[in-house]
Amino acid sequence: MHSTIPVVSVNRTAPSASVSAWFAVLGFAAVIGFLLLPYAGLGGDGQNFYYTGISAAATWAVFAGARRVRQSRRLPWLLLGAGQFCYTIGDVAYYISHAIYDSDAFPAPADLFYLLQYPLVCAALVLLVRRRTPSWDTATLLDAAILAIGLGMLWWVYLIGPMATDVDGSESLASNVVSIAYPVMDLIVLATAIRLAVGSGARSTAFRLLLASLLAMLVADMVYGLQTAADTYRDGGVPDVLWLCEYVLLGAAALHPSMRTLDHRAKVALPNVTVGRLIMLAVAALLPLVVLYERYTPSVLLFGVCLFTLVIVRMWMVLGIQQRLAIVDELTGLKARGVLLSHLDLEVERGRRQRYDVGVILLDVDQFRLIVQIHGQPGGHEVLTELSDRLVRLCGDAAVLGRVGDNMFAAVLPGYDGTDLVQAAGRVREVVEKKKFAVGDQEEFRVTVSVGVAGLFRDGTSPTELIEHAEMALRRAKSAGRNRVYSPDGPVEQRR
Repeated sequence: MHSTIPVVSVNRTAPSASVSAWFAVLGFAAVIGFLLLPYAGLGGDGQNFYYTGISAAATWAVFAGARRVRQSRRLPWLLLGAGQFCYTIGDVAYYISHAIYDSDAFPAPADLFYLLQYPLVCAALVLLVRRRTPSWDTATLLDAAILAIGLGMLWWVYLIGPMATDVDGSESLASNVVSIAYPVMDLIVLATAIRLAVGSGARSTAFRLLLASLLAMLVADMVYGLQTAADTYRDGGVPDVLWLCEYVLLGAAALHPSMRTLDHRAKVALPNVTVGRLIMLAVAALLPLVVLYERYTPSVLLFGVCLFTLVIVRMWMVLGIQQRLAIVDELTGLKARGVLLSHLDLEVERGRRQRYDVGVILLDVDQFRLIVQIHGQPGGHEVLTELSDRLVRLCGDAAVLGRVGDNMFAAVLPGYDGTDLVQAAGRVREVVEKKKFAVGDQEEFRVTVSVGVAGLFRDGTSPTELIEHAEMALRRAKSAGRNRVYSPDGPVEQRR
């Protein structure tokens, strides 16, 4: 907007980015080394010790990354670090049990620390969602619910359900409770992670690395549960490799410079309806039918009913959103109301942050109903089209123009203070009044507009206040006899 706005160099973040990259490279090299240890005669306890070292390195990385964030923004990363620390303590306890005491007892002390990780991770994800979301977003919440129920059904059918129904007297109560607790905790993390993934906010490198870490953890836990149920799990297998990948990805996310902005609030919470998202929702809705093909259970039918109901509600919302938030007004070619208000939100936020003025002009065509009665609806449309053309020629790139009502237009003018704003509004009124309007082959006639203005800081400090005060000024201009320019304080144009 203004050439005086300083440009901040990003070169200072390069070393941090390289630290993240090196951690990822060395970490995945260490994972490959983990797989090669048995061939060097260091399997079993040697692998467990090596595994614990990678886990501890990830814990260090998360806490080191958290220190680079302002203290008021650290909590999500401290919670993730605490969860990874619990994982490391669990790995140490697992190593001690197997390498020193040669114990295969279940549940073991390590399980306590492994389970403690889940609520800490969930708390961190919930906090990130709350900070990134600018307002209540029902559409995104529905998307997350559809995906979570669809995938959660698989967790229930293939992991939680069999564990809950196959309980017998051969296992202790503690063993059964802990066995079921793992997939239940995974399900809670899954639902929270999906809400973060489909919500608003920047998709930075740290964001993608964090989601990849969560995905690796959930897939590892799922494979571990299936292998444990089939009695095929062995140390050093696929679950261990995936857990190590989770550690590396989490550490790389914490060390990447973009982690500083991971919890920044999004500018707007406009629903992001893409083909990919709709495909994901459709696949999630069809999952119960896939399971029904294999087995019939009342719970699967309930999942199916819930999913299809949510999808129908979501599609109905999509249609409403597309109607309300069309980018361009079909008649005039100006910005539609929703888009113009989004521009106003951004300009007001930038103006408050950088302390510069933002002006709002609302203008309404006087006696528009009479124009339509005399010249018909097509004639009214011609007037609106010609008016919008005059506004575009007058304002150029200095303003964001939009049609916000049947015969009401708005202009957002960044950088316009009180004097400039009043002069611009007066010029708009004069341009409309000065030259007559032609409708088809009929005789030309004069059209006037009433104008209301409002300025940032002087008349309000939020987009809502600016619109409300501009509308109030517009109503006063109408009441005073039309063809006038008013501010919330009264007339601002000297009429000759």
